[in-house]
Amino acid sequence: MPTWTAGLVMAVAFAVAWFGTTFLTTPETGLGARALTSAFVGTLYGVGMGFLFGRNRRRYGAAARRPGFARSVRRGVLPPDADVDEWRRALTHHRRQYRPLRWAAPLLYLPMTALAVWLAVTGQPVFWIGAVFFVGVGVATAVTTPRVLRNTEVMLAELDRREHEVAGASGRG
Repeated sequence: MPTWTAGLVMAVAFAVAWFGTTFLTTPETGLGARALTSAFVGTLYGVGMGFLFGRNRRRYGAAARRPGFARSVRRGVLPPDADVDEWRRALTHHRRQYRPLRWAAPLLYLPMTALAVWLAVTGQPVFWIGAVFFVGVGVATAVTTPRVLRNTEVMLAELDRREHEVAGASGRG
């Protein structure tokens, strides 16, 4: 999907979620103001995320634009026709993005969970949904990050093996 399409989808999804959430968090807000605010916030989110998404696509290179890239990383298996240089670039960038999550995720999700619990206890119980969300995302990140990093290392080692295999075969001929 083109970057602008991804930004548009994220903007609409965020605006709809914002609109729905405001019924619970600020029920006194009128429908027009709620819709206008949701459209504004959704647009900001879509533009920002579209920009980040596009920048990451360019940094990852051509291999990451393949439909099977994410599936390959989840499984830790390179496709047989993987271009060594393209995949090394994509996997190196992927590893660089995931490494900080080992320490950054707890630094983000623990305080957010604590804030949501505090807001739920002292204010509106709807913030329990946020607490559950942050716990879920924190646990999911804590579980998937080491696996992604492990799979990325395995795939980079496989690229090294393939590169040496090709270099050895061409040296003999």
